[in-house]
Amino acid sequence: MEIKALAFDLDGTLYPEYRLIIPSLGLGLLHPRLVYHFSKVRNEIRSIRPIRDFKETQAVLLAKRLGKSPGEMREKTDRLIYDKWISSISQIKPFHGIKNVLLEMKNRGYKLALLSDLPVETKLSKLGLDSLWDFAFSSEETGYLKPNPEPFMHLIRMLGTDPGSILYIGNNYEYDVVGAAGLGIKTALLSSARIKNSIADMQFKNPHELKSFLLSLPNVS
Repeated sequence: MEIKALAFDLDGTLYPEYRLIIPSLGLGLLHPRLVYHFSKVRNEIRSIRPIRDFKETQAVLLAKRLGKSPGEMREKTDRLIYDKWISSISQIKPFHGIKNVLLEMKNRGYKLALLSDLPVETKLSKLGLDSLWDFAFSSEETGYLKPNPEPFMHLIRMLGTDPGSILYIGNNYEYDVVGAAGLGIKTALLSSARIKNSIADMQFKNPHELKSFLLSLPNVS
């Protein structure tokens, strides 16, 4: 089936993840226990169903780990992680040439979407990529993180096209490829790692290979 829509993960897919190291280290040095347990909770919450309120569930899990109240944990994560940490990311730049490639794909008639686990608005603005998308959202807005089906179901609904005509591109095999493929979305993995028995429709070792592939796609008919 012809690809009509291109959807992307953000961190490590449109810019190198190492750009997050310095601001992450700064937050980790100031609040090591919060950062450590926040990471553990994010992994834990991926397997919890059902979730009625994502941020409340996240706060409750953090509170149990740190011996604090859920209210205090929600306030701290909102202030230190969602606000201060993400806002401190000032040096990130997209992979070389990716913005021009995305603009070209838009000109060729492809719908462009972005789906990431963490909030995307601030990062996209700092990357200079905020005006490219038909829509962009965080999986948290659906109440579940990848690879749960809800974020990908929302992606399909918003694009308004058959799952088989969507190509989702990400750098995490379990979250991006397995999650999207479970809904019938075509998948591309951006990684140099060899995945045994991979179900990805395609894999790119580096951003250059990804850009070359995208530019080889024809106009949407």
